[in-house]
Amino acid sequence: MKPLEPLRLRRAPAPPEQVHVSVTERCCLPCTMCDIWKARPGRELATHEWTGLFDQVAGWAGPVGLNFSGGEPLMRRDLVALVRYGAALGFTVTSNTNGVLLTAELAERLEDAGLEELFVSLDGVRAETHERLRPRAGTFERVQRALDHLEHRSRLQTVIAAVLHRHNLGEVRDLLALAEARGFRLILQPLFHPFGRPYDPGWVQQSDLLPTAADLPQLDELIDQLVEVRRRGGPISNPVAQLEAIRGYFRAPAGEAEPVCAAGHTDLSLDPYGNVLLCFWLPPVGNALHTPLPWLWNHPRSLRRRWEIGRCTRTCSVLNCNFETDLDGATTP
Repeated sequence: MKPLEPLRLRRAPAPPEQVHVSVTERCCLPCTMCDIWKARPGRELATHEWTGLFDQVAGWAGPVGLNFSGGEPLMRRDLVALVRYGAALGFTVTSNTNGVLLTAELAERLEDAGLEELFVSLDGVRAETHERLRPRAGTFERVQRALDHLEHRSRLQTVIAAVLHRHNLGEVRDLLALAEARGFRLILQPLFHPFGRPYDPGWVQQSDLLPTAADLPQLDELIDQLVEVRRRGGPISNPVAQLEAIRGYFRAPAGEAEPVCAAGHTDLSLDPYGNVLLCFWLPPVGNALHTPLPWLWNHPRSLRRRWEIGRCTRTCSVLNCNFETDLDGATTP
């Protein structure tokens, strides 16, 4: 057997600072840039199983960030209860949603439960633009109603989350203006390989959503303006470093990773079945129902996984999970 290469096994410097909880693979929208909605869900963790894992995290890592994702998290009927439990443990609780299931009553219940930040998907200011990626008629109008329900909430920060692609480059400034006028923030996620699908390096050639060479001047002008807004403290949550990385990424979306990926060093992810992932694209390192989370965090499989992540050349390091966003919008690599 060959000896282990230097730095092959990598321990995390500390317990995770952020825990991402995918509470369901079920979703109510057939988005074109995501295949998670096509999954055939198994038995998702029950409420008491999730709260037991939250207890583990609190006793081990302390009051970390706790983000609920999916699928569509609002399809879990116990989401308010899970938010309340996490907030009571001292976690900073956030969630993502496509917005179509959010009612005024649910928005109020989530705020009262202790949800501090809600990321609502909106990819443009026109129905045609938004529904290009989320092809179900009426989705745009339902998201507008969701934003109405979230305006003027003093304890819940709303963040408009837009997938940046070639067809909405001309609407990002209007999205930013909308966010500023309503007391929201805006965060951009650059279009990437479809989530929920095995990684295929050829996805770049198959996508008609990536900016072309003819779109790059418009992209550069947009990035320049967003950088200026960010530097003056405007409502854009992407840091300058990420905005500049997005500029480079769209020039070579299948090129070398820049910046270096930090997955698995400060963040831990749990899927709906209790599997623990250090990277969305790599296999789980174990299951939290069978092995305590502190053990899994520096289990030999986890050490090996961090070594793999450190050698990875995919460009997903430009995505938002590699950047930390404070509730006041201060975002740092």
